[in-house]
Amino acid sequence: MSRFPFGIPNSWYLVAYSEDLAPGQLESLRYFERDLVLYRGESGQVGVLDAHCPHLGAHLGFGGCVVGDSLSCPFHGWRWEADGRCSEIPYAKRIPADISMRSYPVVERNGMILVWYHATDEPPSFEIPEIAEWGASDWLQTWLVSDWTVKSHPQDLAENGVDWAHFSVVHGIEAPKDLLCEFFPNTYTFRIGGSKPVSTLGGRTDELVMHGENWGMGYSWLHQFGTHETIVATGMTPIDGETTHVRMGVIARVGDRPAEAVRDEIQLYMKEHTVFAEQDFPIWENKVYVERPGYCEEDGPIAEYRRWTTQFY
Repeated sequence: MSRFPFGIPNSWYLVAYSEDLAPGQLESLRYFERDLVLYRGESGQVGVLDAHCPHLGAHLGFGGCVVGDSLSCPFHGWRWEADGRCSEIPYAKRIPADISMRSYPVVERNGMILVWYHATDEPPSFEIPEIAEWGASDWLQTWLVSDWTVKSHPQDLAENGVDWAHFSVVHGIEAPKDLLCEFFPNTYTFRIGGSKPVSTLGGRTDELVMHGENWGMGYSWLHQFGTHETIVATGMTPIDGETTHVRMGVIARVGDRPAEAVRDEIQLYMKEHTVFAEQDFPIWENKVYVERPGYCEEDGPIAEYRRWTTQFY
């Protein structure tokens, strides 16, 4: 019996960082309870398809190759375009009109490759916004990345961010006082002013001002002002209904300092941030979802968050 009653939410999901996929490169993926292939064509175009050729079932990620902007099947050489269309059968006089592969909408933005998943193949209902700081000359130019595979569901993981009462018990920090959380179609935002989380390494106390935006169930970013000004972008991509691939990428403002010095400091900052995140893992991986919890007044906007999530199913 599943621990979570949701299924996979209809949303955008992070599947790779742009710098990790060169022209002509092909990668096999396992997300959404499906085998997928991700590739970049010679022109730079990115495509994501179901992995198995509908001709006789070969896996395109094992022996297949990129030819121009299409994928060539390793079994019979059928070529597939990023939109799922068959463009060539080397030995056939004509291409059957009724054959195609399932393809997925892709957007490459903020140095990330995101894929749209919808249970019934509906087109994207919202777009991922640009992060203004990404690519700016006075910011780090690459994401510094940590990632985990967590035995939980994206909805349950994201609920953690509005569950303020757990901060003191699990993380040993004071719950934020000046917090504003607003819910809208497809997105919710929050702002925290003057919070003082205690560092997990070094015993330091930093005053932070934060602004966060969550887009759908798979993507969020957090702008932090403190010792460093950083953007923390998080992807939560479901492998299946109970397992999530979590990626956390960080960039920081360099200003007039050497980029390498800032990068080294942010690497240490990331160690602290990941320890903070990992404190939740034993709870996430062993809890169950309670559909009708008994809230108290101090539980924060958990109920409002749960109502917001229903639009993605």
